[in-house]
Amino acid sequence: KTLDELWHKFNKLLKANKLKHLRYDTITKTIHLKRPKEDKSQDVQSRFYSQVPIRDIADVLRFANECNYMSAFTHIQPRYSKQKINIEYLIAAIIAQGMNSGNLKLAAISDIPYALLYDTYNSRVRVSTLMEASDILSNEIAKMPIFELHSLDTELLYGGVDGQKFSVERPTIKARYSKKHFGKGKGVVAYTLLARNIPLQVYLISAHEHESYFAFDIWHNNTTEITPDVITGDMHCINRMNFFFMHCFNGKLYPRFTSLEDQRAHLLAGYDLSNYEDFLIKPSGQITDKNIKNNWRKIQQIIVTLALKETTQSNIIKKLCKYSQDTNLYKALADYDSIIRSIYTLNYFIDPTLHKNVHRSQNQVESYHQLRGAIAEAYGKKELIGKTDIEIEISNQCGRLIANAINYYDSAILSKLYLRFKLENNIKGIEMLKKISSIAYQHIHFQGHLSFSDYKTIDLDEIVKSLNIEL
Repeated sequence: KTLDELWHKFNKLLKANKLKHLRYDTITKTIHLKRPKEDKSQDVQSRFYSQVPIRDIADVLRFANECNYMSAFTHIQPRYSKQKINIEYLIAAIIAQGMNSGNLKLAAISDIPYALLYDTYNSRVRVSTLMEASDILSNEIAKMPIFELHSLDTELLYGGVDGQKFSVERPTIKARYSKKHFGKGKGVVAYTLLARNIPLQVYLISAHEHESYFAFDIWHNNTTEITPDVITGDMHCINRMNFFFMHCFNGKLYPRFTSLEDQRAHLLAGYDLSNYEDFLIKPSGQITDKNIKNNWRKIQQIIVTLALKETTQSNIIKKLCKYSQDTNLYKALADYDSIIRSIYTLNYFIDPTLHKNVHRSQNQVESYHQLRGAIAEAYGKKELIGKTDIEIEISNQCGRLIANAINYYDSAILSKLYLRFKLENNIKGIEMLKKISSIAYQHIHFQGHLSFSDYKTIDLDEIVKSLNIEL
C-alpha cells in the first residue's frame, strides 16, 4: 500500500513538473538527476584552519587524553595491571604503527629508545585496547556542542559506510591481489562506519570480498554509544538482502545512486501493472507476497540468528546472497528486499533533501578517507605494516585512533567557538561553523624530529582568541 501511494505521488509530481532536481527527457523517456551546485564550504574551511597554529601530532594525541582514553591501554600481564602508563612511550608506539614508520624508524627520529618503544608496543598496544580507546574518544566527541551542529537531519542520525584500499608491507592470509589498486602487490580494505565525521567502527576485509556483505554487520555490531538511524553508501553496499535486514532491525539503508535511469530496472510495484499504464515512469515488474507468506517462519529464524550474534552476520548474509535463486526462501527474501528498495528509490526520486543528505553523508566518509590516507602516507606509502593479520589490524586501528584524536582536537576548537557565538547571538558565525569539518588536518604536523620529553601544551582559549571569524 505504501509503495502504491508513492508511485501515484511520484507520477503526479513528475507530470506537474514539480521535481525541479530531476530532468525527464520526453523523447527518450529517461530520467536524470540535475547536477548540484558547487559546494564552496571547502574554501571557508581552508581559510579557517590556516589561522590555527600548526601543532605536532604528538601534542594533539596528548591533548586528546584529557578525556583519559589512555586508560584503555591496560598491561597484557595481570601482575603489572597497576603499573603506571608512560604516556610518552604509548603515544610514540601509536604513532609508529599508525603512521607506518615502525618502531625502529621512530626510535631513530625521536628521543625514545627502541627497547622502551618495543616493550610498550608488546605490552599495551592490542586490537582490543585500541578499539576501546577509540570508543572513548568517539563518545566524548559526541558530547561536544559541535556534534549536534553538524547534523544532516533533525530527526535522523546519518552514518556512512565505505571501503578504503591499503597495500600491505608483507603478504598475509587476508591480503589479496587487486591490480587496479595495488599493482603487482597485495592489500586489504579498511571498511569504515562514519557518523558526523566520527569513525565508529572499522573492519579489515580482503580486497576480493564484496563490501555489501559487511554493511549490516558493521552497523549492528557498533560498540560506541552513537547509533546511526541511517547508513548511506555507494553502489557497493547494495545486495539482495541488505534493505530487508536493515528494515528488520529498525535501521535504514540509503545508497547514493550513480544513475537514476539504471535504478528503473529495480523499481517494482505491489499491485497489477495495468494500474500504472498511463504513468510517465512505469514499474519494471510486480512483487507478490506469496513467497514471503509461505516462507515467513524460515525468515523469522534467520532474523533471530542475526540478532543473537552467535555467528558473524556477514557470513550469514554472504551465504544467503549466494543461495540458489530458484529456491523459494531466496525468492521470498529478495521480494521483501525489493519492496523496501522500491520505497526508498521512489523517495529518493521525490525528495531532494533526502538526496542531498545522502550525498553529504558520503562526502564526509570521503573526507575521512583523505585524512586516513594522509596519516598512512606520513612516512612512506599508503600501506599497513605488520607480518600477520593481527599486526596489520593493529596498524589500522592505530591510524583510526590518530584520526579520532585529530577529530577531538578540531571539535574542541569548534565547540569553544560555537559556545562563544551562541553567547554573542552571532547567527552568521554559527552558520559558518556548519561548513567547517572537524577532520581537517592542514594545521597538523605529521613529520619531523619527534621530541616526546619536550612537548608544548595546547591552550584552546589562546587559539580561539586569535581566530578571525570574518570569513
